[in-house]
Amino acid sequence: MLKKEINKKIKFLLSIVCLLIVLSANAQSNDLLEFNQEKEKVLNAVINSVHFDSIYSFKQIYFKSNELLSKSSPLKLKRKKCKVKILDNEELGDKAYVNLADYTITKKNPNSVRVQIYSSLTRKTLNLRLDKKKKGWTIINHLIMED
Repeated sequence: MLKKEINKKIKFLLSIVCLLIVLSANAQSNDLLEFNQEKEKVLNAVINSVHFDSIYSFKQIYFKSNELLSKSSPLKLKRKKCKVKILDNEELGDKAYVNLADYTITKKNPNSVRVQIYSSLTRKTLNLRLDKKKKGWTIINHLIMED
């Protein structure tokens, strides 16, 4: 009898633990979705800026795939009406590309971000700081460095 009660309590506790794990995973998934939505907005603001135009002049943008922006990324990036392509080394070949070199943002309540993009075409690196305003992400300052 005592064994049955202990088994019931163990099953109940295991059910609670499983439920907490599922809820935690769901919360992390929602955090990642929100993070990616902000990242998409930031990168679209950057690639459609005059600052970006000064390091990369082609309409079609090729991003080099890396740990910050991979081929499997769900982001929908567009320069004007042209969809951005994310390619790995083999696919890039001799194409001019840009590389997302740094992306720094707080996960909780992001209100500013630092972005660094390198252009293989001009061999220049664009450093930007953006702040979140009511209308979206706004470039506050920038610096262009040459190799």
